[in-house]
Amino acid sequence: MRRLPFYRVPTKGFNIFQKLVVAFLLAIIPILVVSALINRSGETAIYKEITNSLKSNAHFYLSSFELEMERVIRMKQQYILDSEVQRLMMFHMFYSDSEYVEAMQNIERRLQQLHDSSLFVQELKLHIPEIGMTIHNSRIDRVMPQAELDALEALYRSGKHIYPLNEDVLILGERYPTSNLGDLPATLWLEVILSRRNMEDSLREIVRYNDGEAMIVSRQGTWALGSLPRSALSLGQPLTQRLDLSVGAETGSGIGRFTLDGVSYIYASETSELLDASLIVYVPENSFLGPTRWYEQLYWILAGTSFVVVVAFSSWIFLLVHRPMVRLTAAFRRLEKGDFNISLQYGRKDEFHYLYQQFNKMSARLQQLIQDVYEQELRFNRAELKQLQAQINPHFLYNIFFLLNRIVQLEDVDNAKKLTKYLGQYFRFITRNKDDENAIGDELAHVDAYIGIQRLRFGSKLDARVEPIPAEAASARVPRLILQPIVENAFEYGLEDHLETGVLRVWSEISDGALAIHVEDNGASLPDETIRTLTAVLEEPKKSIETTGIVNVHRRLQLKFGSAYGLVVGRSALGGLHVTLRVPAEDRGQPGQPGQQESTGGERDVPTIDRGQ
Repeated sequence: MRRLPFYRVPTKGFNIFQKLVVAFLLAIIPILVVSALINRSGETAIYKEITNSLKSNAHFYLSSFELEMERVIRMKQQYILDSEVQRLMMFHMFYSDSEYVEAMQNIERRLQQLHDSSLFVQELKLHIPEIGMTIHNSRIDRVMPQAELDALEALYRSGKHIYPLNEDVLILGERYPTSNLGDLPATLWLEVILSRRNMEDSLREIVRYNDGEAMIVSRQGTWALGSLPRSALSLGQPLTQRLDLSVGAETGSGIGRFTLDGVSYIYASETSELLDASLIVYVPENSFLGPTRWYEQLYWILAGTSFVVVVAFSSWIFLLVHRPMVRLTAAFRRLEKGDFNISLQYGRKDEFHYLYQQFNKMSARLQQLIQDVYEQELRFNRAELKQLQAQINPHFLYNIFFLLNRIVQLEDVDNAKKLTKYLGQYFRFITRNKDDENAIGDELAHVDAYIGIQRLRFGSKLDARVEPIPAEAASARVPRLILQPIVENAFEYGLEDHLETGVLRVWSEISDGALAIHVEDNGASLPDETIRTLTAVLEEPKKSIETTGIVNVHRRLQLKFGSAYGLVVGRSALGGLHVTLRVPAEDRGQPGQPGQQESTGGERDVPTIDRGQ
């Protein structure tokens, strides 16, 4: 046996490999989903914990910051009404030099005490325009910078507590007389310069997380304290707009996210009505969500690795199971098409090795069984043919010999010659069983000899005509003795007892690549029921117990050429039976000369029936 080349067998739907991948994915997807949910739940819990902590710290610090700023505001309000300051302002023209100096020193000392009472105060200045003096907490100047006076005036008009003197300096201010005394010119200005460094140092204590920062931003965006992201250094205005903390926004606390310079932050904000500003505490997400992000990366690595493992394992299963199954399926398909000369080879010593061995044995056994059945069928057909050859109608023989006797008695030499010639041709064809097939032309020549004998029997009561077969189909090979049983049936059942002249027509035609030979008679005793019964028998020849005659011929033709060929019966236009014999028009066997008998004469031309040919 030859080894079979294997190709992938197309299947409908999922094959085994795809089903394995889907099954493994269905097994690991729930695990991956649960892992993702756990990771997302942990991230949510951490986020909630961090935001709550930021919010708590922001609220606590802002409360402390406001408390300190309230104390500084009260102190400056009280100091502007200090008795020593008021006496110097009103009675300085009556002071002696020693009293003037002493009063200046007392005011300076009191300013220093105010400075030392709060870390948020960097410097204090008391400006008395009437005497043209500015008393610092550490020194005394003759002049007050106009920029600072303008800033104090602007602070007074704004009604705010904190005002930016410039980009780096924040101040508190107080004047006398206050706004409650009407629109009188200022006779005293108290300027408190806030310590930015100390205030920002205190802001840094709020957030203890990695890279966490805090800042205080005025709602107008005019000033800010604390460490700002690079994109928010313009006094926090872009940030306040992004967080909706600008003028007119609803006061209170807030929690959310914002992104600056490509970095995502989480913030908590608290609004101060006292300072007209907001405290923002923000932390980069990666500073506390970094571990969860790392877990998320590990999750995706796990998911990717799992998918690779699934594909790799499924591929291994494919190589181990599916590919041998594909080869086995392909072998069965070849076996189904009738190719039994195949052999499966398998190197591994596993279950497929056993299956392949059993398949090879089954294939060989099927091939042997088919060969045995074929030989048995062939022998059966040959035996059937020899049986048909042996089934010469005794009644026909008796009639022929009685006819010959009468001819001899009448000394009708011409008819005796004809009869003996026809009998010789007839018996030579009947007894010749060397070949199982012959040309359709030889079959017609044998039928012509048989009809010649019948013409001598019936005389003028028989009108028989046999038309020659078309030349292109005369050499077609057919099984032996397929025409005589049909013609004999016409004589026996249609013409034997006919009261008038019997008519028999044998003619042929080629249609759709098939040769159709028609045998018609004018038998009068043929009911329609008989035709229907005979048609049913021909449609199911295997169910018929009859093994000779028309059914025998029909079965032999279908076994030889297929179901498209055989016999068809019907009512003849002459009134009797019309039998149509269909065989292939082309030559499918060994070539032969139509109408030409074997040239062997004498004794070799008359073999006995039981010779075993």
